[in-house]
Amino acid sequence: MKTIKQLSIFLENQNGKLSDIFNALKEESIEIQAASVADTTDYGILRLITSNQIQASKLLQSKGILVNVNEVLAIEIDANTSTFANAVETITKEGVSINYLYTFHKDGNLVLIIRPANLEHAESVISAKGLKLIQGWE
Repeated sequence: MKTIKQLSIFLENQNGKLSDIFNALKEESIEIQAASVADTTDYGILRLITSNQIQASKLLQSKGILVNVNEVLAIEIDANTSTFANAVETITKEGVSINYLYTFHKDGNLVLIIRPANLEHAESVISAKGLKLIQGWE
């Protein structure tokens, strides 16, 4: 399977929590590739792609931070709205349900990080439609 690992970090909505995590990663020279924060009244979920997911996970867990490692798909496309819209339409038309999505830029392209309801089905559709899946992050 051509998935990548993503860290999901559960945080209380308190001043300084994000800075604590980012500073811990900085001190270990772990680079942040992509980040997304979703919040509710009481807590937030920080989703991270880093230069070393395993090291980042162990580091944060050693600091008492609740971290889950999830599998997601990373699709590299041209960095324009038309290509973005077409990619999402192409995969959802084939029955892929996307639980969440976020993006980042890489080498002039756009990378869509998606967490589909069914990873295997989504990977099959993405490959069949000729979209480029990225692999290689730890």
